[in-house]
Amino acid sequence: MSLMEEYLNKIIEKLKDVHKNEEEKIEEAASIISEAIINKKHVYVFGCTHSSILAEEIFYRAGSLAEYEPIFVPGLSVTGKDIVSCSRFEKDDVLIVISTSGRNAVPVEVAMGSKEKGLKLIIITSKAYESFTSNHSSGKKLQDIEADVLIDNHVDVGDAVVKVGENYMGPVSTIIGAFILHSISIKVAQKLLEKGIKPNVFASANVPGNVQKNKEILENDSFKRTFLIP
Repeated sequence: MSLMEEYLNKIIEKLKDVHKNEEEKIEEAASIISEAIINKKHVYVFGCTHSSILAEEIFYRAGSLAEYEPIFVPGLSVTGKDIVSCSRFEKDDVLIVISTSGRNAVPVEVAMGSKEKGLKLIIITSKAYESFTSNHSSGKKLQDIEADVLIDNHVDVGDAVVKVGENYMGPVSTIIGAFILHSISIKVAQKLLEKGIKPNVFASANVPGNVQKNKEILENDSFKRTFLIP
């Protein structure tokens, strides 16, 4: 077996683990988000370092919901408290916090602060880090916070899954995280359609006519969003 094939098989294995074990949680997350959209509440997404890639992954892109508002913090030169205090968070908004290890102070602080403000909290993390200590002063990791929904991405400690010489390479958390987020989005769109509501789904701007379609979504009076970029 080639190393590329081994990497492919490990990714498929993790995707199957998420599908088998987390679909109910993904369904719950979709229910929370669809209700927020119906009630014209905001849906924020936050991750730091490499998890910030996932906040960007679902923002203004083909096949994603228009409602997602990423919280981008360049260089993470601020604390979690700063992010919460500078936000426009309101009660019953939704916040998705993503961190595979769930150990680092900033995502923990943002998650805790959002709960204090009355937001619905969805966490995506790895339970494989359960025995690890936290870097937050409270001693809590993301999986210790009382979230409305906690989704396990089933990523192994260390993230990389293919051994090459003395090193492990081939991380999987970004691929698995994207699968989880887009699966949530698909279920949100389905729930909205079941209620007779047309979902706001962006189309590829590289296909003729779609730029106008996307513009119409953003300019529609029923779709009022001010994207949050602290």
